[in-house]
Amino acid sequence: MPVDSTPFPPLTLALLAGAGLAAAGLFAFVRHRWTAPARRLEEMLAELSAGRVPRSFILPGPPAFIRIAGQVEKIAARQDRLLEQARREEYSLRAILRSMTEGVLVVDANHVVREVNEAFLRQFALRTNPIGRTVLEAVRIAAVEEAIVETFRSGQAHEREITLSPANPDEPPRHFDVSAMPVRRAGTEDVVAVFHDISRLKQLEDVRREFVANVSHELRTPLSIFRGYVETLIDQPHVPPAELQRILATMLRHSQRLNALVDDLLMLARLESRRIALDAVAVRLEPFLGRIAGDLKMKLADKQLTLVLALPEGLPPLEADPFRLEQVIYNLLDNAIKYSEPDGRITISAEVAGPMMRLHVTDHGKGIPPADLPHIFERFYRVDKARSRDQGGTGLGLSIVKHIVQLHGGEVAAESQLNHGTTITVALPLAEEEKEKEAPQNPTS
Repeated sequence: MPVDSTPFPPLTLALLAGAGLAAAGLFAFVRHRWTAPARRLEEMLAELSAGRVPRSFILPGPPAFIRIAGQVEKIAARQDRLLEQARREEYSLRAILRSMTEGVLVVDANHVVREVNEAFLRQFALRTNPIGRTVLEAVRIAAVEEAIVETFRSGQAHEREITLSPANPDEPPRHFDVSAMPVRRAGTEDVVAVFHDISRLKQLEDVRREFVANVSHELRTPLSIFRGYVETLIDQPHVPPAELQRILATMLRHSQRLNALVDDLLMLARLESRRIALDAVAVRLEPFLGRIAGDLKMKLADKQLTLVLALPEGLPPLEADPFRLEQVIYNLLDNAIKYSEPDGRITISAEVAGPMMRLHVTDHGKGIPPADLPHIFERFYRVDKARSRDQGGTGLGLSIVKHIVQLHGGEVAAESQLNHGTTITVALPLAEEEKEKEAPQNPTS
């Protein structure tokens, strides 16, 4: 039979066309109903995973997509709250670390620095951020590395003191109390080390030990003399009158020295504790120094010394406690008299510098060696120890001067040249009305 060469009859073509249109419509419906919402959902999740909040959580489509969109919105809101909480906690942590005076170092299991605060950078004079480098690379101090190693090894808190030798030999060593603690997080172990600078405490301990040693030494000499002479008098009750007179004179001299030492110690203790209340008034310097010069006339005459008051005319008054200021001047002049050669001269001069007056006490004695000059205001410091004790000095006079001047809000300094003498400069505030006169006036417009 012959074959019909027509591909499809018209009816079939019509049916096929209708089916194609139906399929296209179905595809469009499915795409609109399912594919587009699914793609939008994917975009929303991608934005959330990137840490961004989607512009909208509205998903057109079946109820299932609407419910999914609601859950995604809740997840986004929770993520936003967690991120905000994390930001607040990080800010608080940063603020705490910045405000701490102790240095903080966080190290991971590979001894790599993960976090430091500004105090740590200052303590170890680090100019570059050490994060990402090992402890030894960052600070180059074996004792710090040893503290970290011991903490990792034991898995427990570790504490030790470390001492850093300064690069400049004139500077004192620095001391740190290091507390290291292991911290576990996210399956790893870090070490947090806190560095507390105890250099000041160490210095105070040294000062205390030195002070006790000095006091003991100063007390031992007169007490030994007392004991020796008392034993002599007990063993030899019939001492010749001349020898007895010499013994009693020696005991009297040392008892006076002992009494002066105790008085100075008590005065210094009160000054350092700031338990002394100043009764500050306006003090005119010229008549004030004139009275002190009159009191010391005999002492100056004994060494054939001349006291010169080189004060400019119209000098404004100081604001000072007269009794304490008298102690300052007496101590300075007493030192100048002790260390001046006979037939010498001591000069007191003054000048106004802004709201302060600078008072200079200058002698022309042997002077002070440069190595001793920075220490002369320390307790018990003597340039010539044997000579100072022979002349009855306690070694506390200049320390008392420094504390009284500082109590007034002033400063004290010293200049000296060997064999050319010494100048002690005391800066004290002017009386309030004089400060106003000295202050620069604003020009009127």
